[in-house]
Amino acid sequence: MTGWSLMVLCGTAVGLGLFGIVVGATRRTVRLVDALALLDGHPALVAPVATSGGTGLEGAGGWLQRRLRLPVTARQQQLLLLQDRTVADFFAEKLVLALAGLLLPVLWMVLQVAVGTPPDMLPLLFSAAGGVLGYFLADWRLARSSHQLRRTTTESIHTFFDLVALERMANASATQSVAAAASISDAPLFRRITSGLERARLEQTAPWPELRRVATEWNVPELDDFADVMQLEEQGAALAEVLQARVRELRDAHLAEQRTAAHSDTESLTLWMTLPALLLGLAFIIPPLLRLTTP
Repeated sequence: MTGWSLMVLCGTAVGLGLFGIVVGATRRTVRLVDALALLDGHPALVAPVATSGGTGLEGAGGWLQRRLRLPVTARQQQLLLLQDRTVADFFAEKLVLALAGLLLPVLWMVLQVAVGTPPDMLPLLFSAAGGVLGYFLADWRLARSSHQLRRTTTESIHTFFDLVALERMANASATQSVAAAASISDAPLFRRITSGLERARLEQTAPWPELRRVATEWNVPELDDFADVMQLEEQGAALAEVLQARVRELRDAHLAEQRTAAHSDTESLTLWMTLPALLLGLAFIIPPLLRLTTP
């Protein structure tokens, strides 16, 4: 690396650092829509946002997200909510991975100096690329976990329906059965339902709009249908058997979906199952062919 190239690289790094300082020092005005939604009990962010009360890496991640105003998509917020994680924790992971990508080339240069080899400046060119890859690696890991999180959430909501049906069979009211079923587990979905029911109780309102809100936040349409059935039952309709039948239908549909996914995974392994037989066949065929073609 020439002297001019090194100067350009250092100047670019200093310029980016000054730009980051200016952006971080500028405070963003809160949007009126977000402020009103928060006061009305409908926050724009479905996942817990970064606050200044965190400590350690989580506090550093929250500070980074606030100062640089780093965006978080609605899909990422929903996945973080399903994992019971905060935005600050997510950006703490991004910070650690980005620093790891940045420092790996520097560690290589330190090892070169330690063994007595003249350090090569070329790995520094990959430092920025490593930092960028490390930053977005957290996004890739979060998106990759969406299928497993969706499966866990579906199983949790079906368990909740079964518990509510059992409470109704014990002659509990619709509101009492939902509250008792939600208080049994400390899973994230159960805790969210419990907090929503507690809020509805304090506001002296029906809990069913709160359940519909949870269904929207967690992308669980089955909970919305369940709230409709429970609301009709509370109004005097004898829907206990209808509720049990609906719960069975949802569970059967989930099992059918799981069987379809398992069958698809098995079919995808067919190619890998035929490769060993193909290689074995080539091992038997190639020697005779070489003998026939050799003069």
